[in-house]
Amino acid sequence: MTTVVHVTHEAVHKVGGIGAVLTGLITAEPYRRAVERTILVGPLIERPGRGAMGPESTILHDSRNGVRSDAAGEVLSKVEAHRGVRILYGRRRLRCPDGTVEPEVLLVDVESAPKGLDRFKHRLYQAYGLASDRYEGEWEYELYVRLAEPAYEAVAALLGDRRGRPLHILAHEFMGLPTAFKALLADEPGVYTLFYAHEVATARRLVERSRGGDARFYGALRAASLSGRFVEDVFGPQDDFFKHALVSRAWRCHAVLAVGDLVVDELRFLGREFAGLQIDRVYNGLPPAPALAPADRRRPRESLAGLIESLTGCRPRGVFTHVGRLVPSKGFWRDLQVLKGLEAAAPPSTGPWALIVLATDAEPRRPEEAAAMRAEYGWPIAHREGPPDLTPGELGFDLRVRDHNASSRRTKVVFFNQFGFDAGSTGGAVPPGMGLEDLRRGSDAEFGLSTYEPFGIAQVEALAFGALSVVSDACGCLGLLRQVTAPGKPATHVCGDYTRRGGTGLGDGADPEAFLALDDGALEAGERACGAAVASALAAALPASDAERELLLEAGHESASEMSWERIVAGRFLPVLRRLERAGPSL
Repeated sequence: MTTVVHVTHEAVHKVGGIGAVLTGLITAEPYRRAVERTILVGPLIERPGRGAMGPESTILHDSRNGVRSDAAGEVLSKVEAHRGVRILYGRRRLRCPDGTVEPEVLLVDVESAPKGLDRFKHRLYQAYGLASDRYEGEWEYELYVRLAEPAYEAVAALLGDRRGRPLHILAHEFMGLPTAFKALLADEPGVYTLFYAHEVATARRLVERSRGGDARFYGALRAASLSGRFVEDVFGPQDDFFKHALVSRAWRCHAVLAVGDLVVDELRFLGREFAGLQIDRVYNGLPPAPALAPADRRRPRESLAGLIESLTGCRPRGVFTHVGRLVPSKGFWRDLQVLKGLEAAAPPSTGPWALIVLATDAEPRRPEEAAAMRAEYGWPIAHREGPPDLTPGELGFDLRVRDHNASSRRTKVVFFNQFGFDAGSTGGAVPPGMGLEDLRRGSDAEFGLSTYEPFGIAQVEALAFGALSVVSDACGCLGLLRQVTAPGKPATHVCGDYTRRGGTGLGDGADPEAFLALDDGALEAGERACGAAVASALAAALPASDAERELLLEAGHESASEMSWERIVAGRFLPVLRRLERAGPSL
């Protein structure tokens, strides 16, 4: 049987998308059948009020607090003494559809440098040309380089004599790569390293540098790929960025996994070592969702319409949603362009439509703060600058929302700048009994027109409940959406070709530098044209009757089932592990 080690900053606490991926993988039934032991490895970070191991966990070894198990205490204590670190070891409980699973958790306190760190950094330079001295001021780099040797030795100590059983070390993003490099340097038989690219940090940085960055970057990428040029040939040296320094060397792992189609292209753009490399698409999956009866779909749609009516005084025909972090790469302003286009594309007899945006770039507002804002000035319909309400980033989007609502007759936007969608989190704006599940089950379309989106799980979460996924062509989920769309069934997604937007006069055969020199005005005009095209496609795809909604509900659930974690694990993840095991240690 196989042991899989996941090296990640989300070994305990879910921070972003990697935590959802871990849960999906580990709880999937094919994974549980194939993997005997799962060990989640990460740095020990103690958060006030949350504990180092988090809720629903059992600590089995913590020498500082006198916790010691017969099975692990002796071997882990030896690693602690050898490396001069503190190790916390235990189990974390995750819920599955048919019970629970309890992966092991290994956390290493590397606040102080472990013994032998300088020697390890020297070996990284000798073997991989990784100059750690360039990134001494980057704590994230230092943190995960410090983690590598103690973590690898602690895993080896826990496993003992593996008796030929394979060990797979998954480096989730740049954080896990130093541990993977340590495993490669150790060169033990039956140990395989895999880099799991949840994004390409170099690509994200280049896209996010400017408005229109997706068209500039992906246009240059496509053009450069035709002439055998790579990212540094087009954009200049990138080694000042520590994440690039790590990820650009990930080709040395035994396997490289990518969560989306564009991530594959972005990795190949990093250098010629990636260009001919086999890169396996292991998309994100969806958790199992029940097949809704039409009535179970109708009720939350009516509840959302009633919520909008209570807040705005106008009952919409349907409700769109956009749930995500309020960061520039999520493209929230594009939602408003689509709504404006929808007013022109849809017949005057249809509508009105409402968009609920559930997004923030701040910490959750306390229930009493939400209640006070609501009582004082009618939040979330009205907002005020400054805490506890709008942050500077939220203010910019809210000003756009105000302009839209003031000028639009048949589309309105309600902006909840809050984590949580329930009565307590919203100060009573959402009535008792409603929750995030109603937002998902009642949405007619989930927006996600991102400029950089390696997969885009939020865009497809409502698919199983009959909602349309409205995505940009920068979304990594698009390739999987196209694969699971059944011929002859209603379209379950709408795509905007923002990375190939018209109006620039450039095709893939242009010089890469021509894309970098694109005029901002032309890019913005092209973006507006994309928004209008998405609006037309959305107007055509929206069901016009209950019968059409039932057909879309059925088609969406079928597509979502094809995108389940069970299918992804069985059809894409486990075959990579088996291929490595068949090939043996000499790869």
